[in-house]
Amino acid sequence: MTKKVKVIIIAIIVLFIISSFCILRNTDNNKRETNITSGLVLEKTENGKKPLIVLQTIEGEKDALKKISLIVDDKNQWNSIEKGKYYYVTFYEKTNGEKVLQEAQLNEMLGKMIYEKALVKDEENEDKAQENEEKKKYVAIYPSTDKLDTSELTELDKFNTDIDGDGKEEAIDLYTAAQRDSKGEIGWDDGQKWFLLVRDEDTEYVLFDEYVQLGTIKFWTCTSKDEYHILTLQDGSSVFKLCDYTYDKEKGSFIKKEIFNPEFLNVIYGSFIS
Repeated sequence: MTKKVKVIIIAIIVLFIISSFCILRNTDNNKRETNITSGLVLEKTENGKKPLIVLQTIEGEKDALKKISLIVDDKNQWNSIEKGKYYYVTFYEKTNGEKVLQEAQLNEMLGKMIYEKALVKDEENEDKAQENEEKKKYVAIYPSTDKLDTSELTELDKFNTDIDGDGKEEAIDLYTAAQRDSKGEIGWDDGQKWFLLVRDEDTEYVLFDEYVQLGTIKFWTCTSKDEYHILTLQDGSSVFKLCDYTYDKEKGSFIKKEIFNPEFLNVIYGSFIS
């Protein structure tokens, strides 16, 4: 067999392989695996030249709600579909991930039997999630088992008042780990530990025990509707947190509630009165 014949045979084989690949690829592209689902039509939009609907469906054992977008090639079909109605639908998915509607059959009974129940369940789950988020804002603070050694701390402020209504005054003390020098001036670092204590002869509550970076802690005491409050404000370049502490006589504890503590905070300016 000559070299020329071999080259011709190889060329024919290569062309046959390429042709077969193209035929198989076109065959795969023309295959349309039909998917069946049902749901509520949430939206009808025209994305450029492609009318589409957004369908809310239920998936999984936990009845999770999911949204899918379906392109509607038939404009008459798109016009006939009503927003806020329940449909059985069939669709296929293109190789680029786009989903194309094939058939849509109105079925309001489906919504009443299945989807409205699932929507109520979803709303209940959202309510529970919000309730759990609210609970996270409350922290119970019980008396310390070991009293804090304040001998090497610097007392910044102190106020005596009857918080628990037993007729005896408790002391509210604010401390920092920063030390005073011989002139009585505090040598502040970029950050230091701060402590806020409430104590009487027998018990001690540590309301605040944290490292504060580039910031300070202030506290106020006040009453509202016969309830005693201790308010703290932690400020700094990236934090501005306001907390409220109230005393629970039945549990013998303070209840801390975060009132204001935004995420990703960047303080731009703060007024200063001298």
